[in-house]
Amino acid sequence: MDDIVFVGDWVKDRVLGSGSFGIVVLWKHKHNEEKLAIKICKWGDELTAKHRERWTKEVEMLQTCNHPNIVCTKHIPSEFDTGLSKANPSKLPILCMEYCSGGDLRQLLNKPDASCGLKETKVRKILNDIGSAMKFLHTYKITHRDLKPENIVVHLPNGMPEASEDKVTYKIIDLGYAKEIDSNSICASFVGTLQYLAPELFYSKTYSNSVDFWSFGLLAFEIICGTRPFLPFKAPVEWMPFVKQKLHENICIYETFHGDIEYSNEIFLENHISKPFKALIEQWLKVALEWDPKLRGRDSPSKVTFNIPSENKGTSITSKVIIFDMLQSILEKKIIKVFCVPTITNVSYEISDTDTIDNLKRWITKDINIPSEELIIISRSHCNEIGNEEKIIEYWNENNIVLFIYDKKQMIPEKISPIVPIAVQRCLEHPKALYNFKNSQTLYRHAFFFILTQMESYDSLITALFTRSESLKQESKQLLIKHNNVDKSLGKLLAKLECIKAMIKVGKKHIEDLIQKGTGTNLLGGFGKIFKDSNDLMDKVDKLTTAWSQLSVRLQSAARRSNEGISKDLDVFIAKYNYQNIFSKLYTTFISYNKSDFYNNNREKEKPCPDIVKVCYDSLKFRSRTLQELQHQQFLLKLKDVSVELSKIAGIISTAEENTGRLHTDLTILTEQFSTCIWSTISVVVTEADIISDLPYSVVSFEKKDFKIEGPVTNYTSPHHNYIQTNGNSDVAKSLVTESLKLRQNQMTLCEKLNNQKKALQNSLEFDFLYDDDSMN
Repeated sequence: MDDIVFVGDWVKDRVLGSGSFGIVVLWKHKHNEEKLAIKICKWGDELTAKHRERWTKEVEMLQTCNHPNIVCTKHIPSEFDTGLSKANPSKLPILCMEYCSGGDLRQLLNKPDASCGLKETKVRKILNDIGSAMKFLHTYKITHRDLKPENIVVHLPNGMPEASEDKVTYKIIDLGYAKEIDSNSICASFVGTLQYLAPELFYSKTYSNSVDFWSFGLLAFEIICGTRPFLPFKAPVEWMPFVKQKLHENICIYETFHGDIEYSNEIFLENHISKPFKALIEQWLKVALEWDPKLRGRDSPSKVTFNIPSENKGTSITSKVIIFDMLQSILEKKIIKVFCVPTITNVSYEISDTDTIDNLKRWITKDINIPSEELIIISRSHCNEIGNEEKIIEYWNENNIVLFIYDKKQMIPEKISPIVPIAVQRCLEHPKALYNFKNSQTLYRHAFFFILTQMESYDSLITALFTRSESLKQESKQLLIKHNNVDKSLGKLLAKLECIKAMIKVGKKHIEDLIQKGTGTNLLGGFGKIFKDSNDLMDKVDKLTTAWSQLSVRLQSAARRSNEGISKDLDVFIAKYNYQNIFSKLYTTFISYNKSDFYNNNREKEKPCPDIVKVCYDSLKFRSRTLQELQHQQFLLKLKDVSVELSKIAGIISTAEENTGRLHTDLTILTEQFSTCIWSTISVVVTEADIISDLPYSVVSFEKKDFKIEGPVTNYTSPHHNYIQTNGNSDVAKSLVTESLKLRQNQMTLCEKLNNQKKALQNSLEFDFLYDDDSMN
């Protein structure tokens, strides 16, 4: 195969992989850039009948398994049949498959940044894709029997290495060990990767399709934690006895620093998944990693399910396979991820479609012990503070952190201790300690994880500061709009107040005149309170207006400072303080360790690890220095000052809005009271008159057509009853009414004379007009 480079228009690119007796080569077309993965058998006559059967079975299964998460076969160009005949001495069918440019899952897990598992987005995608493929195979009674990271490939759309996770597809390959099997079948032969074998393959001669559940569970644990769950440094023959003793709840067995064996119900803390997802997947792993194959993957771990043929034959109680549906239900859960500035950590919560931001604040309060009313949640997308009644689901994003939470009282904490893995703590406390291979590998893995998470937290903190700066710009704009609306309302209040001022001024003058004359003073008691209330109301409006003028100046100043931004200052700070040097040292140290003789050949020795100890120490020192420097940066002080100032201004504007509305209401009430008092006074005057003739003309009801100047008014009015008993002041009231009636009669007389004069003048004009016309004739 090595000497064959060209086959027709196809050019050999490189070897993609080589198995126990098969080799996969990538071929590229000269003209259209098409790529094919060609798998041929590299052996000849030495192949056994079982090997030939396995090869033929894989070809047949791949050709019939049409599923997006199982690598598909393609029609092989005819030139390969003849062009590769020399390289195919076995004469077995040549397998032509689609090319997946992302490599296999093992290559992904071998990267340094995956030393403690993959990011949650990748984990979810892998579990979804592989779960779907495995469910498909089991539906058609096919057991894979060799599920492992090496047999999962990464398909990138159009070969784009930077494709988003939702565009990446993970596919199962190598169905050579796959076998058609149902729940009552017996399988008594297997050749595969020992570390991923189910326990019954070591302890029993028979097994069922539940062996795939075990392999799937191991795979899930490894992509989350970067290591297998059961004593990964031991061979299967060594770790199987410990696994046999585990309880249903145990999903992890590990060796401590001192070599003790520990059982755990939890995933390792050093991972990149959220706490809610961790809790959910731990429940699923208990089902997937059940020791008893009859109970594994099913909904009733406490009772017998189907029988694998054994010496004990009899009836059984069947239960339901839930492993795939349970996983899908978990993957459908929505988890919101929030970066918490007060603690410089990520927090996450499972949410429903009805949960509000107020719920989120209460959850966070329980975790970080800051009152919910002191918390501000800002969206990274539009940099606006989110209201308590808004739905969390509107801001949910499966891939990224989209919400930042802040404390109103302080921007970032002065002192906050990081979460340091136990292995890193130990190396810092005992920098000259000796490590065997197992402990040293744990140290390097956890050190890489620790520094990587510190880098990510630092990046999130910088992004949070920038987002807060942008949100303050938005906040100042919103406050200016609200200020203008309140300002308009205040203007309307002042205009309304001017009207009532004029009415009160006239009223006060009339009252003063009456009091000086001693006329009608018994009817004016209600006006005193109204005048006092009006004075109080005017004082309140004056104070509000004065305070409002001062607030306007403060708001303009705060808005100007918020619009200055901090982007340039942040860029300068980041250029000086960043993790790049530390990460470069970490990466170099990690790669050197993996290539060292201690890692590859002398695993029985013990040695110190000063290089990784120094990197961890430098990381902590840098973190502490950076937080101290941030506290004294002018841009941070400005953010803090503007944030506090806008918060105070927002409270004042809200109070002013409430007070303005309240004063509007008080002014309306005062106006109504003043009007009511006036009309009540008139009513009292009317009811105090003894006879209708004593009443003012303006309060007498009459029919205009029946009114005669010479006749008495009483003939045309409805009688009024006197509801108020006369007293010592009745003579004064009667005098006022009499004077008013006389004035009215004098007015009517003058009007009559004026009307007579108008008629006389009109007649004279008509006469003159007629006279002029006759003279013209």
